[in-house]
Amino acid sequence: MKLHEHLIATSTGGIIVALVATPFDVIKVRLIAQSTHSHDRTCFYQYCEGVWKDVCLSCGYEHPPQVVYRGLCRREVYSGALDAAMKITRSEGFGALWNGVGPTLLMIMPSAVLYFSMFDMLREKGKVYFSEKYHHIVPSLAGITARSVNIAVFSPVELFRTKAQSQQKLVYSELKSSIRSHIKQNGVRSLWDGAKSQLFRDVPFTVVYWYLQDMIKLKLQAKGYGTLSSNCGGALVGGTFASIISHPFEITKTQLQSNVGLNNKIGSAGMVRHIMDIFRRDGFKGFTVGLAPRMVKVLPSCAIFITTFEGLKEYFNSKNKE
Repeated sequence: MKLHEHLIATSTGGIIVALVATPFDVIKVRLIAQSTHSHDRTCFYQYCEGVWKDVCLSCGYEHPPQVVYRGLCRREVYSGALDAAMKITRSEGFGALWNGVGPTLLMIMPSAVLYFSMFDMLREKGKVYFSEKYHHIVPSLAGITARSVNIAVFSPVELFRTKAQSQQKLVYSELKSSIRSHIKQNGVRSLWDGAKSQLFRDVPFTVVYWYLQDMIKLKLQAKGYGTLSSNCGGALVGGTFASIISHPFEITKTQLQSNVGLNNKIGSAGMVRHIMDIFRRDGFKGFTVGLAPRMVKVLPSCAIFITTFEGLKEYFNSKNKE
């Protein structure tokens, strides 16, 4: 494919996925973000520099002095994915389910082009370089390399997007202020907070996803299924297993990035220490929070993206041969 055809094939699928999947992403992020403080839902007073501030362990926010009150935090607490969807739309409006879609659309073209162009190139070169008996691992190796480069480049945008999706009643000026404060306290490198968790999430996801996707696709094609159905089937199987395996690191990434700019230690905590804190606080159950909306998001996303990309790729290749 030519460069502009790669751009069309990758960005088309990415835009469709962003518009369809962002609501599930918002729900997943809200559930994971609130689980950080779910062990204590009471508010207490702390005296700081001569000003009484009401700091809530339920949400991690300092309530302004003029709104000091006793009792439970007034921020919404979600009991599950459906409850979160209903409360978000009721208190913030239907459009709140698409919080963070701006940064997502902003990075779709460059991110998708970088990832899929590199993946496609490495997969083709890998099949030439490696002998045929190792061809089954080539997609995974190509995916790991492309994903690692992608994370290194776009992790700051991912941080901004996650922070936007975690905010109730999102105000972009407050969001930018939080991130500026975080950079001022921790330096420019802090824009890559959560990148390590993202890498640990995406590497196993990529290995499992591309291995199963390619294997299932080839088996379905051998049975006479077409490009669309075989790619879709492979994406669904690969996406299911990859999501379950990588989800604990999705939780650490989301909690670290959603707490950026807040007056707590979570936003600047290391990945390993944070994993230990989650296990000590909630046990193994703590690593399953938000799995349901993530699965609902990932499965159709993988199917839509790979079928759109492969379908357009096949179309452009056949057109170029004419």
